[in-house]
Amino acid sequence: MSKAKRAYKKELKKKMNLKLKDRVKRKLKKFKLLFIIFTTLASVIIAIKAVIAVLEKKRAKDPTRTGLKDILAFFSSKSVTLAEDINSGLMVGGYVSKLNVDLSQCEFKDYSFIAVKSVLSAIYIAVPENVNIKFDSINSFTYIKQEYDTDSFTEGNPTVYIALKGAFSSVIVSKAATVDEEEKEAAKE
Repeated sequence: MSKAKRAYKKELKKKMNLKLKDRVKRKLKKFKLLFIIFTTLASVIIAIKAVIAVLEKKRAKDPTRTGLKDILAFFSSKSVTLAEDINSGLMVGGYVSKLNVDLSQCEFKDYSFIAVKSVLSAIYIAVPENVNIKFDSINSFTYIKQEYDTDSFTEGNPTVYIALKGAFSSVIVSKAATVDEEEKEAAKE
């Protein structure tokens, strides 16, 4: 081979190595950027969850919130089933999450409430069949579905007020048939 060919091959090899190094550097920059973004998001989520845990502990000690129960979901999917007496109310909150709340076994006192706050969430609430529901909402781009007869109001049944504040969410409220202990035992036999 002549010196010109060797020099030409050497020059081509050098250019290819430089192009390869540039490609690798660009890909590494992309990976570094993605790593920084994901670690930042993870740390923000962890910080939010820590703040929420502290706030929940603080709320539990607050004497003015006696009788209130909080059901919250942040950046997660959660399913909650309650079977207790609700004297004053419930606070239900979903933030960038999916929340399933089954209250069909609860006994509501008259004029109790369910306060729902949702942002970028899907919330499904099932209340007992034997309650009257009054619904009020302040929403922005929130899909609301009431899966029960909204015009029926039975005298003697307790009234439950549902107050909704939502943004970019989906909230579905339905009535579930209540099952007595006698019916459960009859079904087992």
